[in-house]
Amino acid sequence: MKKLLLIAFIFISASAFAQQTKIIDDEKTISKVTSSPNPFTSNTKISFYNSKSQEVILTVKNLLGKTVYNFTFDSKKGNNSIPFYRDGLVSGIYIYSIQTDEEIISKRLVIR
Repeated sequence: MKKLLLIAFIFISASAFAQQTKIIDDEKTISKVTSSPNPFTSNTKISFYNSKSQEVILTVKNLLGKTVYNFTFDSKKGNNSIPFYRDGLVSGIYIYSIQTDEEIISKRLVIR
């Protein structure tokens, strides 16, 4: 009886998660996220396409997870770009994220 309940619970949880994932995929608003040039030495441009006007947060973190840069702005519908300057950051690999109320997209950034 316990095994049957456990199997039923797992099945219901898995199907609920699968439906939730589908809903999230249908709500994507950010796409085509790139940084160019990458790797870079002094500055790069982070570009993305936004399907609607909304507030966007750009966060850059080092590989230890420490936030080294945070910028919030109102993006427009269509193509957007954000200049990013190295400033005092050391050479290495960083993770940048574009975040809206509905999603987060993260990519790798390399500073030479």
